[in-house]
Amino acid sequence: MNIVVTDANILIDLCELDILEEFFSLPYNMSVVGAVWDELSDEQQQMYAIYLNDGRFSLVPQEDINLITINEIKESRQQLSIPDCSSLVYAEEVEGILLTSDKNLRTTARARGVEFRGHLWVLDEMVNSHTMSPDVAISKLSDLRTSVNTKLGLPANECETKIRLWSNM
Repeated sequence: MNIVVTDANILIDLCELDILEEFFSLPYNMSVVGAVWDELSDEQQQMYAIYLNDGRFSLVPQEDINLITINEIKESRQQLSIPDCSSLVYAEEVEGILLTSDKNLRTTARARGVEFRGHLWVLDEMVNSHTMSPDVAISKLSDLRTSVNTKLGLPANECETKIRLWSNM
């Protein structure tokens, strides 16, 4: 089973969209590094605590991630934060999927050969695994684009392609 390492932007948006149960029903080992966990509000951490407690989500202590590699990436990619670098390094270490929609982080992941995915992939996986209906996915995608995270900048053509695909399911 693949390990999915989540970045803060995805975790925050999942809370706002109220789709945590669907997310944690996906057939992946979901994890978050300590530095990203610390970026979440107390309320968001409480929302995720149930999934930590039932084993569907794991919190990776920051000291378990190679600090030297984190610092090397941070020095060469100033625009990335320590939490970003930590998520990338951990995903690289476990040969997992980095879940982020941050352009700079995705660019660095690509350069390092780390598989990455974003919001559209999450919704697609939920539809394909039947944890979310296509109609709900269309509605959540609309919410994401128009109210939850208007600055996300999802590619309009890819969004429209997903909407057409889900509409025909």
